[in-house]
Amino acid sequence: MARNADIGRNRDEVITLVFERHFVPGATQVPFTMDEIRTAIGEVQRRSPDYTDSNAYDVRYQYTSGRRSLPKAIDQHGPWMIEGRGKGLYAFVKLIESPLLTIQDDLVTICLPDATPEIVLHYAGGDEQGVLAKLRYNRLLDIFLGITCYHLQGHWRTTVKKKGQVETDDLYVGLNTEGQQFVVPIEAKSSKDRLNKTQIVHLVNFAVERYPKLILRPVGIQEMADGSLVLIEFTPGDHPDRIKIKHLRRYSLVQFKDIPLDEIQASAT
Repeated sequence: MARNADIGRNRDEVITLVFERHFVPGATQVPFTMDEIRTAIGEVQRRSPDYTDSNAYDVRYQYTSGRRSLPKAIDQHGPWMIEGRGKGLYAFVKLIESPLLTIQDDLVTICLPDATPEIVLHYAGGDEQGVLAKLRYNRLLDIFLGITCYHLQGHWRTTVKKKGQVETDDLYVGLNTEGQQFVVPIEAKSSKDRLNKTQIVHLVNFAVERYPKLILRPVGIQEMADGSLVLIEFTPGDHPDRIKIKHLRRYSLVQFKDIPLDEIQASAT
């Protein structure tokens, strides 16, 4: 079995082959099918005998979900995203700007007392699971959105009509003081990864279909290099170019004794 890095490179070759078969200069959409991914896998395997890949759906999902960026050979004509068009049908869709989010490093940091149990911090790990654990134990959504939020389900993978498979890292429902009800789908990234607007679109598609009566407030969480968490509320657009940042806050979870309480209290007067 090839190493993970080699598999990633081979999968980039696969998706590039699929793109190049149909791309013509000036195109804004490049349709393809799941069968074409399978054909491309076979071609790459013949060139690289160490590459074995029997999961064509996972190859496609890595790119449609935004978990893996499209290779430079494709994005040099773009940027692009992959969009579902029905059962086994997809299309590369050209974007105005890259769907990857860059968060400025000089955001004001708000210090909050860390309520995460030590045993959870020890075992949660350094990926997005640790980020989601901090979100839940510290009620960061309540603080950030100004509503009361209730955890509903984590890592929900489902299918959206005419869009294909989508995955939500975490899902909350909420209430405000007027009794209005909300749905808050979450996309979380550890400091090793970056938020992607393509994934936010998937959150929106999922929530609109599943909870049409609830007010939608999609949220992304980006862990920064210093361990602080940036929470971002997005406008609920149906395309990456229509996804805009509504507001964001940067929180640092620290021991209570390290909170500059006098400074924080004085800023409210």
